[in-house]
Amino acid sequence: MLQVVRDIKDNPHYGEAFYWIFFIFAILIKCIYFQFTTNINNEPYFSFTNLMMTISTFAIILMICAFIALVFNKKRIQALFVTNILLTALLIADTNFFRYYYDVITIPVFSNLDSRIMNSINQSISSLINVADIIFIIDFPVMVAGLIVLKNRVGEIQFYKRTIRSLVLLLVGVLTFLSVYGKVEITAFAYSNNYSAQNLGVFYSHFYSTKLFIREKLSEDDDITYEEKEMIKNMFETKNKERTGGRYSGIAEGKNLIIVQMEAIQSFIIGRTINGKEITPNLNKFINESIYFDNIYYQTAGGNTSDAEFLCNTSLYPVAEGAVYYRFYENTYHSLPKVLKEKGYDTYAFHGYDEVFWNRNVMYETLGFDKYISEKDYELDEFVGWHGEALSDMSFFRQSFDKIDTNKPFYGFFVTLSCHHPFDYFEDYDFDVGELQGTYLGNYIKAAHYADKCIGYFIDELKRRDLFDDTLLVLYGDHKAIPIVNAKELYEFLGLEEREDIWAKLQKVPLMIKYPNQNTPEVISRIGGQIDILPTISNMMGFDFPYALGKDLLNTDKEYAIFRNGTIVTDEYVYINCSRNVYDYSDGTMLDLELFEEEISSYLKELRVSDLIITKDLFKK
Repeated sequence: MLQVVRDIKDNPHYGEAFYWIFFIFAILIKCIYFQFTTNINNEPYFSFTNLMMTISTFAIILMICAFIALVFNKKRIQALFVTNILLTALLIADTNFFRYYYDVITIPVFSNLDSRIMNSINQSISSLINVADIIFIIDFPVMVAGLIVLKNRVGEIQFYKRTIRSLVLLLVGVLTFLSVYGKVEITAFAYSNNYSAQNLGVFYSHFYSTKLFIREKLSEDDDITYEEKEMIKNMFETKNKERTGGRYSGIAEGKNLIIVQMEAIQSFIIGRTINGKEITPNLNKFINESIYFDNIYYQTAGGNTSDAEFLCNTSLYPVAEGAVYYRFYENTYHSLPKVLKEKGYDTYAFHGYDEVFWNRNVMYETLGFDKYISEKDYELDEFVGWHGEALSDMSFFRQSFDKIDTNKPFYGFFVTLSCHHPFDYFEDYDFDVGELQGTYLGNYIKAAHYADKCIGYFIDELKRRDLFDDTLLVLYGDHKAIPIVNAKELYEFLGLEEREDIWAKLQKVPLMIKYPNQNTPEVISRIGGQIDILPTISNMMGFDFPYALGKDLLNTDKEYAIFRNGTIVTDEYVYINCSRNVYDYSDGTMLDLELFEEEISSYLKELRVSDLIITKDLFKK
């Protein structure tokens, strides 16, 4: 390195050329590291997709250099140094955000981040940083040394020479990019940032999502086209014809409704033991008192917990970018609490955290809840989970009962919190996880065991207060617990092969529904998602909900779940939108995409319809 510095001093032109080349390849290596450490791209390293991604990323970096070469003259070395810092910061943010949310940061995500959201994200994502991430800053000593040596040694370049150099860089970059762009299937880009990043690199993914965001903003006030109007009309007509009632129709009419959204409870822990002890003994017991849907997938996006709330209460999909709760809180929605209010119910939302988190204080009113009981309404007497900063689920449940007027029918929507990523609070919790002690998965299992204990208390208290047999009780998990960065632990724990279709099939959450005076348990393995909860409830409570995109899980022969990123799981196949691969649902063999493209396209229309309703505020219009 000392010799390099001496050469730069002796020949500034050589030194500047080295600095530019070093910048290009330093950023390229960081981008490639991002692609593979997040598992957006995988082995074999020299596959066609990986080659196209690398070439595209290289081309975009050349375009960035073209801009710097044109705009900056004598300060071009400083500009390169600052650009390196900015791009590195973006890649670090992308990497750690992706490890938890399995998505690339976008403008709507940034616009949703108030100080409270940022604090929670920082606490959760900081636990995901790897030692290997030092690669993001390993080039800084060279960049700093070069800056010190060169900043006063590079002279000004005449404008026409700067222009020519910039045009050459731009031309090479554009032609190189176009050489790979035409070889990529772009139809899935609209549903998956991951797919655009996988094929054309993270920088292109940022460009593409920004372009979509700008286009969306410019068209928000535009009227929908005739074709879009017909698509929406036909979609709801079809959905309502499919929901004709039948089994369990009206079985809970006029009864109380209680929904418990369980933080980060996934299906793989249900019914499972570790060292001879049940992880979720109370939920296992409740299965024997309820209808258990064991093939339900979460469908959340960037809004995470708030997206699950939205899915359950509206039967619409969340938006692909950011959170509905922040971006579209002023909209008009048809919702579960609004319908029940019209029927004379009191409607309550319960969550033992800051009322403004996820903009709940505003959004719950938009959805039609009469009362929102938040952290300020509880005595903060016990803190368990989420870094020890949140009211425990046990205290949350214990205090909530007395805040409900049980003299008239009510709808209570409870959102738990203790079992929240990163689960390190539970490392010393008294539940033996054996060889998993101290691991991410081991801590999660302990957190889930605690959450299960609280659910058990809640159910027992319902029985003690004579509410159990007078209530339609719904329990479901909200979203993933194990991020992709910790996938290996989960694969090994379950004894499964590491494969993208298997990973998709692991994204299940439990759904349990207990109707009043139920005597016979039932297990239903029909494939569905959280969007199906509301139509199922509406059938059991005997009311129509004509604007649901979900299906009644009790009375349908259709088996499918659509993820917000465009991935689809059916009883026949698993379609991975990021890779555009189709796998046989039963044995995982690769299938021909062309055989299913028409059906896949029809499923993805649901996302399009939901997006139009939300972004255009169509229920208001």
